[in-house]
Amino acid sequence: MKKLMMFAAMPVLALTAACGEDSAVEERGDMLEERADEVENYGDDQAGALEEMADEMPTDAGEDALNARAEEIDDIGDDRADALNERADEME
Repeated sequence: MKKLMMFAAMPVLALTAACGEDSAVEERGDMLEERADEVENYGDDQAGALEEMADEMPTDAGEDALNARAEEIDDIGDDRADALNERADEME
């Protein structure tokens, strides 16, 4: 049974040894990816808050204006996150 467990664990150990530690540049790339997630989430949250406010607007024009702004904010967050992810990909 021990031989079977060791045999099953060999591919995992080989992959772990082959990967090694990330270089400083790769670490910065990982940090940029995390920052990109934060930026995208922040944009989503802000857009969601505006959409909720839009639902409470007394006029259709006010609702439409807030929904349009929410879409712009969401797009800005997505674009910025994409740019950060592209930069992170270059580092890996």
